[in-house]
Amino acid sequence: MNRKDSIRRKAFCDQADHSGWTSTSFISGMQENFMRKAALASLVTAIALTTGAVSAADPTPEQIEAYAKKTVDDFKITGLAITVVKGDSIIFQHGYGVRDIRQPDIKVDENTLFPFASIGKAFTTASLAMLVDEGKLNWDDPVRNYIPEFEMSDPYITAEFSVRDLVTHRSGLSLGAGDLLVFPDANPNIKDILAAVKYLPPATSFRSEYAYDNLMYIIAGEVLSRIDGRPWSKVIEERVFKPLKMKSCKALPSQGAEAKNTITQHLRIPGSWEGEPIDPRYVMGDSTAPAGGISCSIADLSKWAQFWLNDATAPSGKRLISEAQVKELWTGVTPQPVNPMMADLGGTHFSLYGLGWGLHDFHGKLLVSHSGGLLGAVSYFGLLPEEDIGVFVTSNDFAFGVSGLALQILNDAAAPNSDSDWIGRLFEYYSNYQETAQQDAGLGADPKKDIAVEPVRPLADYTGTYVDRWYGPVSIETRNSGLFIDMSRSDSLDAPLIPVGPDKFVARWPDRKLNADAYVIFKIIEDKVVGMEMTPVSETTDFSFDFDDLDFVKQP
Repeated sequence: MNRKDSIRRKAFCDQADHSGWTSTSFISGMQENFMRKAALASLVTAIALTTGAVSAADPTPEQIEAYAKKTVDDFKITGLAITVVKGDSIIFQHGYGVRDIRQPDIKVDENTLFPFASIGKAFTTASLAMLVDEGKLNWDDPVRNYIPEFEMSDPYITAEFSVRDLVTHRSGLSLGAGDLLVFPDANPNIKDILAAVKYLPPATSFRSEYAYDNLMYIIAGEVLSRIDGRPWSKVIEERVFKPLKMKSCKALPSQGAEAKNTITQHLRIPGSWEGEPIDPRYVMGDSTAPAGGISCSIADLSKWAQFWLNDATAPSGKRLISEAQVKELWTGVTPQPVNPMMADLGGTHFSLYGLGWGLHDFHGKLLVSHSGGLLGAVSYFGLLPEEDIGVFVTSNDFAFGVSGLALQILNDAAAPNSDSDWIGRLFEYYSNYQETAQQDAGLGADPKKDIAVEPVRPLADYTGTYVDRWYGPVSIETRNSGLFIDMSRSDSLDAPLIPVGPDKFVARWPDRKLNADAYVIFKIIEDKVVGMEMTPVSETTDFSFDFDDLDFVKQP
């Protein structure tokens, strides 16, 4: 199994965001975190119950409350918010825990902003669908019709690459290809991304396989902006936020981070069950927003759910997206492998990616969903159109409980007599994940220790500037009698290199919460260092640390 197809995922069921940040396949975006001490005891008010009748098949507020408390307690989540809607009614809406572990008196409420990463991809595709309805765009138009400078690694692919290809994860690139351009703390502009994409190495043939990709969504946002004539953020504000009366929402990560009632993202040191505030530099750059930069409250995300359950109709009664385009958005394009957990607990036989949405059969019903994951925040959004129910769960922590909670509620709505235990299964998985991450990070009672060896050649032979065609330059220096790597685009990815084998070193990044340590393997030709490659130390490293895609050449 390819290492990128194993545990290195971010978006649990739908490939989100990722992150990293935008979620990806089954165990790929489920993340969230903890809640501890007295803060957990204080449940934020506001259980907004329906104004209409609740059918016997619908999860009850009491059931949802029990599931939510169990999730918060088991996963020790810092802060969590949940909304469950049934048509025009709200079955349940509640906040738990605190916005920032350092401020235990400031609770999460229904108006607290949470960044929800790759779930925002559907905002980009919804706005593109509006352009299709207006006759300004066709999904199968070549990208170069709107961005003439767009270029992939192959001239044929460049000419054939369509807007539909931008949003369906079938580019032929690898999982999370190019995410290090923006992750964890870089902030390139669209010109930088367009300049880099043509050098990203293909992993498969064009349109042959699914591989979650964030950069293509950033480019899709640029297509939207150029056609509409406004910045992407303004398009989303005018086409989505205003007509749906989503007043709390912020289109750009910087806006969400600066809001008054907003969360702090939390990460955990591998093996720890307590979240710690992230380095503020890890808040995603505004250029990434079309792939997953929106922040909203659960009060407003309930409106987003109701919008889709009401046939893409705004509260005013105006239909914003035609029936034909809703069908287009929810039609599967790219087949995905069915995750065994979905098959076992959800009776799933197929998984497809549509246009900004994951599509699955779920206990015989259609599940339209997406997850989202950032460094220190995770979310899950799911709709069962046949049951007229929508669920959104979000957290300011990086653990797997969010997806388990959302899927448990959706499970009960689709199959009330099922005994599937999503929260318990995800807890078991997360516990194993934590143990593996802890060992790989060199922590815990029985850690994998770095056994330093004597380098096989003088350190000066390794020093210099190394360039990857899409990432750019990286510096290898000598500091304190050892080698040191400076990743240039990221201030947080700078570290001493420990020799662990012939021409092989390990970089243990200073922020241990990143869980992204990497091996650096130098390439030797005729006894000379000519380049280097990198690969993650742990299978649990988020796929957005796409070190495997780097191929550095040492400069003369």
